[in-house]
Amino acid sequence: MKAIYIEQYGNASQLILGELSKPEIADNQVLIKVHGAAVNPVDWMVREGFLQDSGEHQLPLILGWDAAGEIAEIGQDVNNFTVGDAVFTYAPIAKQGAYAEYIAVDSNLVAAKPQSIDTLTAAAVPLAATTAWQSLVYGCKLKAGDRVLIHNASGGVGSFAVQIAKSLGAYVIGTASASKADFVKSLGVDEFIDYRAQRFEDVVDEVDSVLAAVGGDDILQRSLPIIKSGGELVSLLDDVDIARAAEQNINAQRWWVTPSAADLKSIATLIDNGQMGVHIDRVFPLEDVKQAHALSESQRARGKIVLQVIA
Repeated sequence: MKAIYIEQYGNASQLILGELSKPEIADNQVLIKVHGAAVNPVDWMVREGFLQDSGEHQLPLILGWDAAGEIAEIGQDVNNFTVGDAVFTYAPIAKQGAYAEYIAVDSNLVAAKPQSIDTLTAAAVPLAATTAWQSLVYGCKLKAGDRVLIHNASGGVGSFAVQIAKSLGAYVIGTASASKADFVKSLGVDEFIDYRAQRFEDVVDEVDSVLAAVGGDDILQRSLPIIKSGGELVSLLDDVDIARAAEQNINAQRWWVTPSAADLKSIATLIDNGQMGVHIDRVFPLEDVKQAHALSESQRARGKIVLQVIA
């Protein structure tokens, strides 16, 4: 099968377009014929060696863990799918990825794709939307009437997080650059902050939770004073000073997303009900993966980046 993979860690020059064997499935797995695969920051972080010392990966390694496509084969113990079903999945990062014509995934991590969007669009959803869903629902424990500040509301995770928070009935404040103001406002934020023109801590206070979908700029420490006592601080990138947060009666945590078909089903419902849109910055053909990684690394994408695997 055609695939994008690496044989050693490093920059984008290590990305190889070549032929690898089609994966064989276990009894509890399905084989997905991949139509589209999203590009996420974790992809190029792994490419550069982020998990090199973990022992989880074997080279050659296929990158990318977001996929949408159709069921090509089912294992003998699988009874919730049939060949030809349109599905999407966030596959475990410890396994081989989705920048390939086929990916083998445990069937309990796969969900029917949203009916209201096409397969390429569905590929943009799983990892980022699951991260947003879990960090807000389980991390921030967000509920109707809460005030939440979302840092980097224009990014892949942030754009989903704004919409999920609104669907839960929260009052949403989002930060981004001025050039992305219209986009973030279109997502439904109640307040927009241009982080380059304003210090968020000068204009926001007494929020119930903060979701930091970006790192650097001392953003976590600056967020602590604006959170109510008993509130939540969830970081997706930088490590959290849990002890310092606890001194202010704030529950702080670094969030690690977990693949979940149940969460994907909840997300699909939001999409099909019109409560969440999927915003794609650009679709690249599989052979242009280096350009796709460059755009992701630039942190200038507005929404998601997708590779079209099967034309």
